[in-house]
Amino acid sequence: MERSNRGAPVNKAYLFGRAIFATAIAGLGVQCLLRGNVVPVLEPVSSSSLPLIGWITGLVLVAAALLTMLRPTAHYGAAMIAAMLLLWVLLLHVPALASAPTNGGEWTGALETFALSGAAIVLFGLTRGANRASTIGRILYGVAMPGFGVLHFIYVVYTASVIPNWIPAHVFFAYAMGVAHIASGLSLLTGVLSRLAARLTAAMFGSWVIILHVPRMLAHPDRPGEWTSMLIATGMCGGALLIASALSNIPSASESLADSPSAVSRPTVLA
Repeated sequence: MERSNRGAPVNKAYLFGRAIFATAIAGLGVQCLLRGNVVPVLEPVSSSSLPLIGWITGLVLVAAALLTMLRPTAHYGAAMIAAMLLLWVLLLHVPALASAPTNGGEWTGALETFALSGAAIVLFGLTRGANRASTIGRILYGVAMPGFGVLHFIYVVYTASVIPNWIPAHVFFAYAMGVAHIASGLSLLTGVLSRLAARLTAAMFGSWVIILHVPRMLAHPDRPGEWTSMLIATGMCGGALLIASALSNIPSASESLADSPSAVSRPTVLA
């Protein structure tokens, strides 16, 4: 494995992010194979051929996830994931939103698919040493985040209802999470404190996996939606870590004023 000229922490963020993201994508694929159905929320398909579509989806996702974990093929796997997710956005979510623009569940699925596609593009950029690709992926991920925040405000009652009972002030935290999403998105889009924002976003999604999604999945293991929600949050956590790794090679807007031109590092291929 090649080391970044910023040191080991960059590689750790990349390795953890890649492993977490690949695990989530593979998990979604396994779910498709076991159920003979498409990915809930992310792949809104209504067809009599659901088992066939589900098996194809599952095979592609599992294969792509495995490819991302191998150095010679990591960029191929990342490209496969990004292409599939973007096709779902264009061919499935955009028409669905056009026919039901006030459907909050559809907006959630579309934004999650869009954000995960951005994470896959960031991974592609990291494996190819392509800062431009990583930047594009970060922007896609960042665009989705304020959308999540707005949905938290619109559906604050529902958001508060899924917060574990042992956490006080449910409504307050529902609004706080909405603000956190918007702040994260603005930071990732503008480059202001973007590295910190990526790390905090990873911590936010990772904490939800532990305190929210895993308990809900264990309480209702027969509900595909709970598994999917847990895996999506896991993938979002891994994607944020990948963005943090990519930003370790590019000074954020707030830091570039203090850094000299010589401090800007060249693209680094990670694997």
